[in-house]
Amino acid sequence: MKKLLLLLLLPIFSFGQVINTFPWVHDFENIVGLEQDTTNNRDWWLMQGPTSSQLTGPQGDHTHGNGIYYYAEASTNGIGYPYQTFISYTPTFDVSQTPGKVLSFWYHMYGSTMGDLEAGYIDANGYTTLGTISGNQGDQWKFAYYPIAAVDSFKIVFIATTGSSFYSDIAIDDIIVSDPFTVIYGCTDTVSSNYNPLATHSDGSCIYYYGCIDTMATNYNPWANVDDGSCVQEVACNQGQSLIDIAITLDNWPSETSWLIYSATDTFASVNSGTYDYTQTGQTVHTQVCVPVNVPMVFTINDTYGDGIGGGSVVGGCLVTNLDCQDTVFLLSPPNFGYTASSNTYISASCNNDTIIYGCMSPNYLEYDSLATDDDGSCLTLATYGCTDPVAFNYDSTADRMLLTSPCTYNLILYDDGGDSWGACWLGVEQGDSLWQFKITQNNVYSDTFALTLNSYDEVYFYYFEIPTPQQNPQQLDIQTIQNSFKVENNYGTIIYEGNNPWPGPNENKLRNYKSALDIYEAQPYCGTECIPVVIGCMDSIAYNYNNLANTNDTCYYSPGCTNPGYLEYYTQGYVADIDDGSCNDLAVFGCTDSTAFNYDSTANVDNGGCVPVVLGCMNSLAFNYNPQANTPDTCIPIIYGCTSPIAFNYDSLANTDDGSCIGVTYGCTDSTMWNYSPSANVDDGSCVPYVYGCMDPTMFNYDPLANTDNNSCIAFIYGCMDSTMYNYNPIANTDNGTCISFIYGCTNPIALNYNPQANTDDFSCILPIYGCMDSTAFNYNSLANIDNGSCIPVILGCTDPTALNYCDSCNTDDFSCILPIYGCTDSIMFNYNPLANVDNNSCIPYVYGCTDPSMLNYDPNANTEDFSCIPYIYGCMDSTALNYDSLANTDNGSCITIIEGCMDQSAHNYDILANVHDSTGCLYAAPCATGPGNPYWLNDECYAWVISVDDYCCENEWDTICQATYDYCLGTWTGPIPARMVPEDVLVVYPNPTKDKINISKNVDINVINYLGDMVISKQNINILDMSKLSSGMYMLQITYKNKVINKRIIKK
Repeated sequence: MKKLLLLLLLPIFSFGQVINTFPWVHDFENIVGLEQDTTNNRDWWLMQGPTSSQLTGPQGDHTHGNGIYYYAEASTNGIGYPYQTFISYTPTFDVSQTPGKVLSFWYHMYGSTMGDLEAGYIDANGYTTLGTISGNQGDQWKFAYYPIAAVDSFKIVFIATTGSSFYSDIAIDDIIVSDPFTVIYGCTDTVSSNYNPLATHSDGSCIYYYGCIDTMATNYNPWANVDDGSCVQEVACNQGQSLIDIAITLDNWPSETSWLIYSATDTFASVNSGTYDYTQTGQTVHTQVCVPVNVPMVFTINDTYGDGIGGGSVVGGCLVTNLDCQDTVFLLSPPNFGYTASSNTYISASCNNDTIIYGCMSPNYLEYDSLATDDDGSCLTLATYGCTDPVAFNYDSTADRMLLTSPCTYNLILYDDGGDSWGACWLGVEQGDSLWQFKITQNNVYSDTFALTLNSYDEVYFYYFEIPTPQQNPQQLDIQTIQNSFKVENNYGTIIYEGNNPWPGPNENKLRNYKSALDIYEAQPYCGTECIPVVIGCMDSIAYNYNNLANTNDTCYYSPGCTNPGYLEYYTQGYVADIDDGSCNDLAVFGCTDSTAFNYDSTANVDNGGCVPVVLGCMNSLAFNYNPQANTPDTCIPIIYGCTSPIAFNYDSLANTDDGSCIGVTYGCTDSTMWNYSPSANVDDGSCVPYVYGCMDPTMFNYDPLANTDNNSCIAFIYGCMDSTMYNYNPIANTDNGTCISFIYGCTNPIALNYNPQANTDDFSCILPIYGCMDSTAFNYNSLANIDNGSCIPVILGCTDPTALNYCDSCNTDDFSCILPIYGCTDSIMFNYNPLANVDNNSCIPYVYGCTDPSMLNYDPNANTEDFSCIPYIYGCMDSTALNYDSLANTDNGSCITIIEGCMDQSAHNYDILANVHDSTGCLYAAPCATGPGNPYWLNDECYAWVISVDDYCCENEWDTICQATYDYCLGTWTGPIPARMVPEDVLVVYPNPTKDKINISKNVDINVINYLGDMVISKQNINILDMSKLSSGMYMLQITYKNKVINKRIIKK
């Protein structure tokens, strides 16, 4: 059927506008749809936001989420469904020069009874289907891409067919006809936070953060990329004023809350009931206002229902603070205050000190003044950063600012007492240009830790964004926030811990939803300093006790081993250890360890040098060969006396002991190894003298008077000081000559001012001469000089800045008198007069008075000075002949209603349903009387008709002068009660009508007064007199409730 319709159209198809520039993009943001087919069932619609039916259709467009899309509405049986066809066409495309195009678009087909979406094109050959998409595709935008075979002119056709019920809304968006391309899905909106520059088609993943994007606003949101109009500019109060912050935490019924802050003569700020709405439940809303100082004032909060702001599951609160004086003006307690609660009378002191404080405003200079508000150029000395801890290894005596370690890693710990994740809420962290976002995303996770790298110099700001999920109501969101908290800590401690009160009351510590600068948490990170502690140790890498962490050298040891002489290892290690390495294990046993020795000790393990060799010999002192040195017995030879001298006459070869009987013996030393050996002696006379070697030169240092043989060992005398504690100690001297000189410490540099000619040892105390000006009052005074060289130059005060107007060329010392040129308008009668300028730069602009508010009716774009003549736009009907003419309106909004005069009383015989202005003289009323003209008795006054109905005389007789005189109140002059006899029990009478002020009702009734716009302007109960004097002239409807019945009555107020 669809194709049949299209084929029928081909003979009369007009291509109209022709497009030959590509790519052609249509996103419907210009609120222009496609060409509608006149033969289909229904037309496509442009739409913003969700469609009219639930569980079908998109929630927003594909391009931005809050823009325009094109869709087929499936609502209403027989109109939108079942199986209704919607057909639309693009303009004509000419590709005769550039064939090979493709069609791409996004579509949304969500619904349980979804129909079909067909895309095709029409060219000279007829209709060609590109593709058909059928069935429920889910609640999401999807992408379609089709090559186009047409080589000349063609139109794209979109055919939507709804399903069996209204759950079949079909939408399209972002249509493109272009050259073929590779599809890369991603966010294509540069405004979004996850913009993908490589993406060719948006996949709906763009993330938008709504908030204030004005960096100058107090509630600037550094994550926001879409401005939501919430920006609040900082309030700057004038001298004589103080800044008051009014923080209202809203309960479950925000619209009931109102407040005002006022004095006896002025209201400084107020919020009416109905201003806050339910979406702000649980939020804290800040309002800042400037109030005069020294003026008594009162803050009052109201609740229209009478239960304060603590009547629901979300308990509200109110805190009013003087931000300049840090005073608490009002703290609401308890929150369920009833209808109204007020502060005590408050008078603000003068705390807003706007006086300019001149000084150095750069923290990088020593002259920095944290209180300064205006830099006066006094920043002169750059601060030197370094370690200022005198006990640190790297202490820098020249540094005047501590050098901090930066950056370092902190632990950000998020807590969720409920273990149900943070939902859509998240924590933003800002430091300098760095932004982070954190949240707990998993259920059953009660805490999660994130690494956060922060520097030591910038404050870090924390923003808590309280955002509901689609499933949360305000109470659930508030409970979730109560469960959330966060902490930031490192090795130096915790810098912030917020939201850690599990069940906070009003103004207690739960996380505050970010709304303004007052709702930002801030902290100062600390990563420690760059000071290095002193580590004493051996710094020689080849030493046994080398300490790679040491920065201050200590004793190094190179020979580790056993250093205890009471242990065996001390003697067996083969060297003398200088540091004990714990290798001493076995106790030393001293003794002779030579197994061949006479006194060998088998238990000894350390030889004590006392070994006695084995000496064999005769140990019998009576024997000839007795050996007193022998310690081991050997063969003894008995003594045989005789002449033992072989040259003696009586020599006895068997004798071993000379008995002095020898004859002719020559005595002497017969031992040839002896020094005095005598070869002529035949009998040794015991005079043998052994060789004694030594120095035999009596002039030598080591002369040995006992020596008999010189061995060339003589050492000459070396005279000198042999006291090692003396200045001239001579380590090679062997003979002290009494020349020792004690150490004399002092300056040994002869050019130093404190040279000590007596000193022989320099103690580094020398003070070298420093020449310069020593006059502290001179311009070139040198505080380091110790010898004045006559170079002093007197101080000449004046302005030394060559750019200043009063520059002094001969001055050498600036006296801060410089008057710098300030260019600007110096004419005090001009608009841009600059009272600080001292050089006119011809920039003066005369005052142009007028309205400077562009939102006003008489806005003057040329005006630069507000003359308070602004006239706001007042929209309304400006036609004085119209029914709803508004004499105050200055801008006609097309709302004029033409006057149609007629009888508007529904009870009248000639009631005119089209009339909007009542003709009180034109209505005819029936009086059921027996006589009188007409049957029924038609009268043009309702009052008269009523009189005739209730009065027998006037009903049975003609309306004569008696009736008229008796009932002249019908003319509006009678105000007394209606005679009881005239009003039957079941008759309700309202009079007079028209009225100028009051109307009377014959019974006590409940009554509502409704104006022509349908608004109820008066509501009263159980009354019989109604005052309408304060109402504007016009027609009103009375809704009267009497005996459980509602009676409608029109009445005219003159």
